[in-house]
Amino acid sequence: MEAMTAKEILNLIDWLRAQGFDNDKVVECIEYTEGKQKPEQAKEKAE
Repeated sequence: MEAMTAKEILNLIDWLRAQGFDNDKVVECIEYTEGKQKPEQAKEKAE
């Protein structure tokens, strides 16, 4: 699997913020994308 570059991650952060994501949701999204968080954990945090 190809890793994301720092520039790609920064672009993703900018895009997520433009979509209305707060900082906590941005971090959660990146952790999920990296595989550090399972879908069930993301769902639990949302509740």
